[in-house]
Formats: sequence, C-alpha cells, structure tokens
Amino acid sequence: MRNLLARKPDAVVLLLAAYFVVSFVVRLLVPNGLRVDESQQAFFSQWLVAGYDTQPPLYNWLQAMVVSGFGLSIATIAATKNLVLFLLFLTYYKLAKLVLDDRLFAAIATLSLFTIPQVFWQAQRDLTHTVAQMLMINLFIYSIIKTLKAPSLFSYAAIGVTLGLGMLSKYNFTLVVFAALIAVFLHPEGQKRLFDRRFLLSLAIAVLIFAPHGLWLLNNIGLAATRTLNTMAQEAPASVLAKLIKGPTEFFGQVLVIMAPLVAVYAIVFGKKFLRSLRPTTIWAHFFDTIFLAIGVQVLVLVFAIGITSMRDRWVLPLLFLMPIAFCLKIQARGIRPQDFARRFFIAPLAVMIIVPSLSLVLAHAPSLFGRPEAYNAPYEEFAGKIIAEEGKRPGLVLTDSWPASGNMHVQLPDVPTMSTFFGNLAIDYDWTAEKPILVVWLPSKDRTALPPVLVNWIEQNLGPQYSAVATKYTSIGYIGGRPEDQRLFGYAWIYPR
Repeated sequence: MRNLLARKPDAVVLLLAAYFVVSFVVRLLVPNGLRVDESQQAFFSQWLVAGYDTQPPLYNWLQAMVVSGFGLSIATIAATKNLVLFLLFLTYYKLAKLVLDDRLFAAIATLSLFTIPQVFWQAQRDLTHTVAQMLMINLFIYSIIKTLKAPSLFSYAAIGVTLGLGMLSKYNFTLVVFAALIAVFLHPEGQKRLFDRRFLLSLAIAVLIFAPHGLWLLNNIGLAATRTLNTMAQEAPASVLAKLIKGPTEFFGQVLVIMAPLVAVYAIVFGKKFLRSLRPTTIWAHFFDTIFLAIGVQVLVLVFAIGITSMRDRWVLPLLFLMPIAFCLKIQARGIRPQDFARRFFIAPLAVMIIVPSLSLVLAHAPSLFGRPEAYNAPYEEFAGKIIAEEGKRPGLVLTDSWPASGNMHVQLPDVPTMSTFFGNLAIDYDWTAEKPILVVWLPSKDRTALPPVLVNWIEQNLGPQYSAVATKYTSIGYIGGRPEDQRLFGYAWIYPR
C-alpha cells in the first residue's frame, strides 16, 4: 500500500473509503450500547426543529433525515458518522491538492490526520458536531481559495453556502470565519475579492441558511449558552490573577496535546529539514499561518473577556486540524521532494488504520482486560426486553432524566416516543392508556434511591400530583462481556392512567 500511495497519491481516496466501510462494519460488530454522542443523536432524531440544545443543529438535522428515511438503528447512527468522516477526509484531500503542487504532499497531509488522536480515535467514537464543523471548515476554506484563484458567481455562492452551514455546525466556527477574513484581506488578491459585488451574494446566502436557527437562538440564548459557559468555568480558581493564568495555560496545553504526536511524526520522518522549514515562505503558507495566528488571538481575547478557565480538546481541535497542510506547504517550499520521505511517512497512518478498528473490537468484546466495560457494553437491550416481558405491555412513552438513558432506550424501542427531563424543551406526542403505560427509567447509583426529583416534578406537572407516588423497581444486569461483578443498576417504574 505504501508503494501504491507513493506512485498514485489519488489512491488515498479509495483507501479512506475502504477504511470507513471497515469502521462501519466494526461498529455493527460491537455490542449495541450507545456512547454519549451516539445516544444524543438517537434521541434527537425524533425531531427536525430549528434548535435543540447547546450545539447548532446541522449534524442533528442530517441524522434525523437519515433516520426518517431508513429508520433508527445502530446501522443508521454508524453510517451517518462514517459518511461524514469520509467526507471530512475527502474534502481535506481536495483542499490540500488546491494549494499544494504535488499530489503526494496532499496525500501526506491528509493521512497526517491519523497521527492526531482526537481525529483517529475520539472523532470515530464521539465528537459528532466537531466532525461536522471540520467538514464545513474544509469546504469553507476551499471555497475561499477557489475564489481567490479564479472568482466566479458559483465560487461566491459556495462561500455563502459553506459559511451558513458552517455556522450551523458549531458556534466557534465564527473564529475561523474572522480568521479567514483577515487572511483574505492580507492576500494579494484578497481586497479585490472582498469588495467584489458578488460577495454580497455570499453574505445573503449565509444569512438565509442560518436565519431559522438564528431566530431560535435569539429566543433561547440561555439554553444554548448556559451549560457551555458553566463547563468553561469549571474548577475556576478564586483569584482573578490565577484565572488569567489558568485560561491561557489550558488553551496552550490543549494545543500541545493535539499537536505533539503530529509534530513528533514529522520530526522523525523529515528530520532537521522539517524544523528548518517552519517559517512561512509562500503566499499560501502565509495564508494558513495568518488563519492560525488570528484564531489564537481570538481565543485568548475570549479567555480574558469571559473568564474561560477550562478548555476541552474537542473545542480546540477544529482550530488546528489544518496544520498538516500548512506543514506540507512549508516543506514543499523548501524544495523537499515528497518521494524521498513518503514511504517512511505512510508507516504511521497505515499502522493506525489497522490498530484502531482492531482495538475497538478488543475493547468492546474483552472489556475486563482493561478494567471496566465500555459504554458499548451497557445492557440496555436485555433490560428493555426483560421489563417489557415481565409487564406484558409496551410503553406509550419512555421518560428518562439523562440523555444516555434516553438515547439507548429509544434505539431499543424506536417505535416508542422518548422524552428526557435533561432536554425539557423537547416534547413529543404520545399515547397513554392502560395498554400503553408510561415507562420511567433512570440510572441510580449503587445505592438504590427513590424516583429522582426531576422525574417527580415532570410527573406532577404533566400527569398530576396523584401519580408522583409511583412504585419503583430496580434490576441489576451484567455488562455485555464484563465480569460477574460488572453490573448496571437500572431504576424503572410503570405509570398507568387512573
């Protein structure tokens, strides 16, 4: 494969397609418990609305449309994710080819993503909105560069479409927008393109695409922002000075975590030539460097302005994942031939492409080797089958207090409406009769507890106070593939109309 890629770099597209088909199959082969983001998508797939929670709705809409066409299952959840991941890599390769003279460098840049753990591991398992955002960043920057090179009505329209959809992927897409605007302004052709009347078309299209969610956002700004801001302020020190130090430290720490493996591989493969090539030397190298620098400045301004003291790598990843293209631009500008290094470089990404699916299977089917079961091993299927068989009824509504439980229960009972008090803004019609009682499900701690207060409040407000003293039941079920002591405790209650 290394020799084929070195001779025919475009073969990377087929390699990536094969890899994500394998990843899809692997997901079907592991137990059917859902991870956090998968569970959220299963739950949200019941609605196609202007807004859901703290994230913009682009990925939610895509998942909901797939489910409406093919039904809810592990297959439709996994197919959507792997399709978006493939498109992310495909558009990355297209973008790299647009600015790099040698397609082999474009293949190297694209496969470099397999040296970033947040891409090849975390994005495969979670990070739904982040993956959608990175895809839209690729398309947005591609449209900009096409316009800088050869402006047309279509290229300006493409900027508008990708800008609008990008704003629907994640809110921090705005950092990329402002950074790209500065990079365009400093490009030799940039000011001419910005003051072209066709740029108004770009803005108009973007506004039209974002408008439905934008109007929802204006009316739900608290819902959209509160949880994220609280997360960003977690573990904040009391001292103002300590806060000012902790925020930037967190940011640069995440940059280091994300970039260290990539830089290490490049340093090993290219040696001193890589380190000597880091200064910007071409128009496009300057363009990407400006984007990274402008993003960094914006992040630091936000850190100081709103007191961010906690940073997640999934927030920083979309701001850095274009770095391999920038590295290859610099290396190419120094006259380094990719043919001299390609075969040695491809060892790392190809090894990762073998290890990741294999490790996913091992983690899921032999969880005891690693100390504790995965989310995939949660026994929701057995739990749902057991309590429905005991009751002799299928519910008319499943009610939970958390989204992991709601998504997992909904994928087990896709024909049954599901609601969660965690997303109190999302309601759905349901039947409540003696033949279709309401099933309440929660995940208690090791000590069996009464019905959680948030569920009691929902019952009193929606069904009446006479239903709040419902009889609760508990059952412990072993994790799939786990040790005998690996048990998941479920709490549940059936509510019948009186």
